[in-house]
Amino acid sequence: MKKVRLISLLFFSALMLFAVSCSDDDDPNNQEPEENTPRVFHIAARFDGKDSEVYMAAVEDLTKGSLSFKGNGYALNPVRSARVFTDDLGWVYVFDYGGGYLQKFSYNNGSYTKVKELDVAPVMGGIPHVRPWKINEETILIHNIIARDIEDEGNGINKAADMYVTRMEIPLVAIADIMETWTIPAEAWDLEGKAYVFRVDAPTVLGDKIYYGVGRRALDANIPLTGMHTIVLDYPSLTNPRYIRSDKGDGNTNGYRGSNMHAYDGYVYQANRALEGNTTMILRLKDGVYDDSWAFDVTAALGEAFNTNNWYHAGGGICYMSAQFPNAGDENNQWGVVRIDLNNQTAIKMNVPMSNLFGYQNGVSIDGQFYMAVSPVGSAGESDPFVYIFDIESTDPNAFTTGLELDKGNIFVEGIF
Repeated sequence: MKKVRLISLLFFSALMLFAVSCSDDDDPNNQEPEENTPRVFHIAARFDGKDSEVYMAAVEDLTKGSLSFKGNGYALNPVRSARVFTDDLGWVYVFDYGGGYLQKFSYNNGSYTKVKELDVAPVMGGIPHVRPWKINEETILIHNIIARDIEDEGNGINKAADMYVTRMEIPLVAIADIMETWTIPAEAWDLEGKAYVFRVDAPTVLGDKIYYGVGRRALDANIPLTGMHTIVLDYPSLTNPRYIRSDKGDGNTNGYRGSNMHAYDGYVYQANRALEGNTTMILRLKDGVYDDSWAFDVTAALGEAFNTNNWYHAGGGICYMSAQFPNAGDENNQWGVVRIDLNNQTAIKMNVPMSNLFGYQNGVSIDGQFYMAVSPVGSAGESDPFVYIFDIESTDPNAFTTGLELDKGNIFVEGIF
């Protein structure tokens, strides 16, 4: 494995054929925002469950007032879906999943301006359906798995998975490093389960390692998928990849648009997307391996079966988890919010309305409170669509207030950024 830097004139010239800049560095829209400006929160939402109809609007106060996306906000119009990130300088970054573009926006006086756009598909195996993740104030990683057909060598495996990772420098929005393509080996557990890696996402850095959650698919529907899996690389070099497993839980660990791993108190904590009838678990990793001495059975702690694909660290080991309850009466609103305490291994179902949080991406913590949009859809969505403000320190399931009111009906709020 080696790291390929963009110092080759030939490669740089080819790359520039795909890079589209909407402005140059002299454009006033591309300058850093002024200091001491009020913090702005950006909220993204989609209409009627259509991933290609995503709007973004901004507010300065999440505690009161109302925000409508109808006839308001900026139409992102992604090919498939939009992933949104912000930085401490006030820039907004949007990745067009399906289009393959990383876009940079400025925001001033209620108006968004696209100031840069870069096509990353050419360095990701030509695939625009790739996934981004902001690592820190200097880095967004773009990553993907391309599963390709291979000849079955008699072991029941006819898929090979190639992993791509590209490091994007922000706020410049430029390609900095490209990991050499890595073919993930078919380990014993894949051969036994006739499974292969089809997705990675939600990377989390701790020390000199970066941990990627793993999604696997079975080639034989009669063989259940088992185990929880991670791909670990040295960071920031993006070298020395390893594919590891724990048998303490079953289910995919890559999450879905939101975060599924969190670095806290010297460990990376990881949840599973529990398969039907399985237990929702949180495990932890350190120094590139699973910590076999620790496991948190969240299903047992809650006393009720549920699934998760995204959860959000509010601070101090307190997390809020998007939780799907399959037995919920309204099939359009099966998702609730569960407060997780990693320190004490407790789980509390918060008494907020059920909604659709499958694609929810992000909330924000401010002064001991966690802000998260909960917006029921369909007929249930005619009431209670608000930014919910949770008291991080309280274990009361009613320890929240409502703040900013949101659109009613078929508006799927995807996150606060």
